[in-house]
Amino acid sequence: MQRAFTRSVAIVVAGAAVAGGGWLLLTMPNPRRADATKPIGPADAAAPRTRREQAMPDLPFTDVALAAGVDFVHTTGAKGDKLLPETMVGGVAVFDADADGRLDLLFVRGCDWTGAAFESPPKSGESSVVLYLNETDPRAPRDWSFRRADGCGLDCDVYGMGVAIGDYDADGREDVYVTGVGRNILFRNETPANAPGARAAPRFRDTTAAAAADPPCDHPRWGTSAGFFDADGDGDLDLLVANYVRWSPTIDRAVDYRLAGIGRAYGPPTGFEGEDPLFLRNRGDGTFENATADAGLATRTTLGCPADKALGLCFIDPQVDGRIDVVIANDTVANRLFVRKSTGRFADASTSSGIAYDRNGAATGAMGIDSAWLRVAADPAGDDLAVAIGNFANEPDSLYIARGRSLQFSDDAVVEGLAAPTRLVLTFGLVFVDLDLDGRSDIAQANGHIEDDIARIQPSQTHAQRGQVFLNQGGAAPCLVEVPPARLGAVADKRVGRGLAFGDMDGDGDVDLVMTQAGGRVALLRNDQATKNNWIALRPRCSTARWIGATVEIEHDGRMQRHLLTPTRSYLSQCAAPLVIGLGSSVAVQRMQIRWGDGRVQPITVDSVNRVIDVTPINRP
Repeated sequence: MQRAFTRSVAIVVAGAAVAGGGWLLLTMPNPRRADATKPIGPADAAAPRTRREQAMPDLPFTDVALAAGVDFVHTTGAKGDKLLPETMVGGVAVFDADADGRLDLLFVRGCDWTGAAFESPPKSGESSVVLYLNETDPRAPRDWSFRRADGCGLDCDVYGMGVAIGDYDADGREDVYVTGVGRNILFRNETPANAPGARAAPRFRDTTAAAAADPPCDHPRWGTSAGFFDADGDGDLDLLVANYVRWSPTIDRAVDYRLAGIGRAYGPPTGFEGEDPLFLRNRGDGTFENATADAGLATRTTLGCPADKALGLCFIDPQVDGRIDVVIANDTVANRLFVRKSTGRFADASTSSGIAYDRNGAATGAMGIDSAWLRVAADPAGDDLAVAIGNFANEPDSLYIARGRSLQFSDDAVVEGLAAPTRLVLTFGLVFVDLDLDGRSDIAQANGHIEDDIARIQPSQTHAQRGQVFLNQGGAAPCLVEVPPARLGAVADKRVGRGLAFGDMDGDGDVDLVMTQAGGRVALLRNDQATKNNWIALRPRCSTARWIGATVEIEHDGRMQRHLLTPTRSYLSQCAAPLVIGLGSSVAVQRMQIRWGDGRVQPITVDSVNRVIDVTPINRP
């Protein structure tokens, strides 16, 4: 979250800083910050409407959550104390929990605080993790049906934040890692194999202690986004957990952030110390070791303190060399790009790559993050890798683009059409996803402010905000054009948006969305687009220990698409396999292949379109 809500707000600060001295957030102009009161100049102005924009297809979404049986409400535990974690919840994962071929939904929520002592475990009476099983009949795919799977072993009482999905023990079942305020939990998936024509009930077991998946620390951690990936190329999944700030209710009350006209308020992280991420190296025997420092993933300020305040996490492979690099979205401090070396260690290339700061050279209030190859190129080496980051209100989204296969990024949000429409909203969840199946990755984002009374002091702001979609129309800049709210259906409804994930829930070939909100019901958004564009879906028939980090390349009509297989994206969230690939009007695929993480390249035969292709990996050398 941003240093302050806006420079036009008078800020009253009381209390002591963590170190014991007072701290003050001044309202004087800051030349590195966007000024919400200043008219948008030519450099920030939205692109003029063109024939391309006027020809934009409708992308209607319908919220079918309650009709489908998904009645989940994200609990914040807020009781008026304005404790910082209360506005940050919203984890969601889309994955096949019981291996029946249908995508299920897992939600993570907060719970009630028991008192001022952080060490006292919170009590809510309900599990912080809730799984809904997809029971939609494939013969009636529009009649979505989900069933809450209570008693499946995912019971826990923690102030939950995010979730990561991955097969850490390579047994073919997808395991669940939940991050939280104070502790993280690893659930091993022990669901029996489904017999033909039958469905086995999902079964999970807490293996946190046995797997050493939440190593001890001299103070409680606050885990946010997390993701499984093979960091060292040894064939098993390691785990990276982003941590936000060093926090407790006592520290929060001592910082005592206040806003004129409101009183105590949810403040920025500037009054809190940073935290290192937690990197857990998989030993290959079902256990992990804390290898954060050894892997080169711990960074320090000039005073020797942990530098990061991380909320978003994604993995990229800009050089298409099979070595997965790490991008971390940090709140009010520099973003991180860690580049993997041949030794398995990582080098901090944040500043040298250009990804640390925005186009004005400032750190932003960064939350959600995702990456995709932005344009479909005839020459695959000429494609542009983009990393999009959702920022705080009065800060436009960032869009870092690396041309070709370089590690040099520039923030091109203005020239590509993303800056002006995102300036006033506060963005948490953000994903690249091809919503109209034209073969280009669009952007969808969940918006919502952190302060419920913000409109009292900033008339331009609201607590609940509409979601947005930016259609990728390719070609010369700007390639991203905002879809008018009237064409989006329920996506444009106002929510206190947080987590955002996607997957083809009904198997009809287009990608649906699930959006969470702080203290409110989730939205299950069925994609009802009618473009008649063609598609194929690629479903790896293997453990995620094999397919996470693989790259799919597909050529059709003289164009090449490239996709990195990873569920880790957005904000506190995980997105689904299979990979849905839009083909536009193409009716044939000239070439398709998968580059597995071990370097092997596997051709995939595509005989027809509008179908799911199951892929079994070739054996390792």
